[in-house]
Amino acid sequence: GPLKRLSHVCLGSTNLARTVNFYCELLGCEVAHEFRNPAGELYGVFLSCRNGTFVEFFNEQAPKPGGGLFRHLCFEVEDIQAMAEIARRHGFQPEVKRGRTDRILQFFVHDPDGNMIEFQQHDRESVLYPLLVTAS
Repeated sequence: GPLKRLSHVCLGSTNLARTVNFYCELLGCEVAHEFRNPAGELYGVFLSCRNGTFVEFFNEQAPKPGGGLFRHLCFEVEDIQAMAEIARRHGFQPEVKRGRTDRILQFFVHDPDGNMIEFQQHDRESVLYPLLVTAS
């Protein structure tokens, strides 16, 4: 089909500087683009998560009407224990465990605006592992 990959997810941020700091410090994202109005004021950012995937944020002071059904954002990592250690250094208390049915190694944290972030690592026990091996 025509689908290549998930390009980006777009979220609101009540404080762009704080959000950029969180995602760049904890995840190692890099600012790929800044959205600025004609007066030069920053109102959004496009953060690179590497491998052609991005997270986009725009100023948002209150939840959008309707709320949507957003649950979490997930990043795949090479080494879940190393990522958990980075999270600990940033004040989180990650609990690495396996998904009940998919057996993926995972843990969760929340960003400064309360969005849930999952980190996952696929190993041979992960149900999805065979799909990832053939995809690369």
